[in-house]
Amino acid sequence: MRLAHITDLHVERTPKLADLLGKRALGAVNLYVLGRSHHFSRAVQEALPAAVLATNPDRILCTGDLTATATDAEFTAAKALLEPLRTLPFDCIPGNHDVYTDESVGRYARHFGDTSVRCIAAGPVALVLVDVCRPDWLSRGRATAADLVALDAALAGAGPCILGLHYPLRDRRGAPYGPAGRALENAAEVEAVIEKHLNILAILHGHEHHGYTTRIPGGPVIHNPGSSGYAFLPRQHRAAHFNVYEVDGTGIVGVERYAWTGERFEPEAGGAYASGG
Repeated sequence: MRLAHITDLHVERTPKLADLLGKRALGAVNLYVLGRSHHFSRAVQEALPAAVLATNPDRILCTGDLTATATDAEFTAAKALLEPLRTLPFDCIPGNHDVYTDESVGRYARHFGDTSVRCIAAGPVALVLVDVCRPDWLSRGRATAADLVALDAALAGAGPCILGLHYPLRDRRGAPYGPAGRALENAAEVEAVIEKHLNILAILHGHEHHGYTTRIPGGPVIHNPGSSGYAFLPRQHRAAHFNVYEVDGTGIVGVERYAWTGERFEPEAGGAYASGG
């Protein structure tokens, strides 16, 4: 099976005045005054679906942050953008930017569907997906007690599987991911559940915009392609990426990483992660 993995598009549309409440007002300052909106590119985002389909995947996984501030306009735009990919089996979980404020909870589900912990048959393996994103004034996530119980049950019944979530568990050096203000608060509890199950072949995530691969010590390999919606800013070592994995019943047996060159997505020069970010 060929599994394409996209993440962190950050589709952004200028908010209405009525949208600028609470955290979203601070987000607007970050986007339009401090310049974070220039970190992402509509042209790159619009080129992404055709580039992904050109790699002939059997299935597509998106690990969140489809939007910048979770407005209706952004979700509508993200759904329209990704519609060509939904001709294939398309699985998605929200990111922290998709549940940006309390009033935006439920908006992701209305546009993209189920957010419960779930196990999906996917060819030679299962995909186990868990949403650990909550509205937060910082960028923290948390798996609830119910999430942990549901994750344990899903993994127990999955057979060989790949686990997908938005937040990293480990940084590029294999250490617990930080800083605390933008991490999964109870990552250690999630790892404790993972350690009980030897059937997890790989973990796929997003959130960190510069890609890397690592692993939980003694545990499964971890892949993060990096942001799939990044603007091309080579002096700042920024470019959009997505991954395609060759998967069989033993795990991920090959990784292709595609990078935006300023004009198109091409296989990363030197092989997956050769650029270091």
